[in-house]
Amino acid sequence: MTTDELGGFTTVKSVCILGGTGLIGYAATKAFLDTEDYRVTTFSLPPVPEDGVLDARAKHHFGDINEMSDAEIVKFLKGQDIFIFAGGVNAHYIPKKPAKAFFFQANVEPVQHLAQLARQAGVSRFILCTSFYNYFHALWPDMQLTELHPYIYASVEQEMRLLAENGNGLETIALRLPYVVGLVPGRVSAWQTYAKRLQRREFPLYVDHHNKATGGSCYMTAKQVGQALVGAASEDVVPKSYTLGWRNISNEAFLMQAKRALQSDIKIKTLTLREFQAVARKEAHEIELAGREAGFEPVAYTELLTRALYVNPIEALDVLDYHADNVEKAIQEVFTTL
Repeated sequence: MTTDELGGFTTVKSVCILGGTGLIGYAATKAFLDTEDYRVTTFSLPPVPEDGVLDARAKHHFGDINEMSDAEIVKFLKGQDIFIFAGGVNAHYIPKKPAKAFFFQANVEPVQHLAQLARQAGVSRFILCTSFYNYFHALWPDMQLTELHPYIYASVEQEMRLLAENGNGLETIALRLPYVVGLVPGRVSAWQTYAKRLQRREFPLYVDHHNKATGGSCYMTAKQVGQALVGAASEDVVPKSYTLGWRNISNEAFLMQAKRALQSDIKIKTLTLREFQAVARKEAHEIELAGREAGFEPVAYTELLTRALYVNPIEALDVLDYHADNVEKAIQEVFTTL
């Protein structure tokens, strides 16, 4: 029990974060602990980070939850009030064919199964960190995103199946996250691959027939995601999907920010859509020859890169109550380390 501002008592709740050593899990652990209203347990894949990286106020466990029996998982989750899924395989992993089956097995089946086991264990709320591509799938049905991109197919299925588990004592919430920037001490940033490709001039900028750069995306900081997860844990938040975001940044502006942080003098080349798609076809052919299949189909992905993947997160901001943060500064900090 803790004392609130009025001198009354509040019950300390328990939250379990799957993926506690990742960017989102690390930020969420701190956000929950800083409220002093939650006990935090994390479960992460090895390796165990160096001493001093993980927050000593939380309990940390390491292993592969997919290799545990149902009985072991239920026992582990007993006494937890909230479960946060911040794991899974990211969009840019290129598995062996067929990719749709791979991403379904890696990202959909564990979420649905863990939700069912969480209910058995008495967990009251399951929060999923998923992708803002689910929002664009609904917004632009003509783009057939789930048919063309195995990762987006799995992401949409993941959200739908989790929300279908809502009820019978378990409330389920899906947070659709944009691109997240931040750092975990002692861990190489997921943006490293992007930085290397930028250095090799493999990230061209698309320009339209007026020679004007188009396309952009939405970004938020890991700190903001942590705050949003604390917000989503509140019993007052209606179980459903919420599309998050903070700063909408053009591809041109993001590339220039990354270039400045890398202190690189490389010139960013521009391509027309036809040239862009020719590069993508070559990439798709190389992936095909390797017997693999990308989560984002390269040629179809070029159209996404030319669009403004912008979000107006007014509902999420109002309901989840995450705060203003400096995304540009976070981008600078991330790329300065690379």
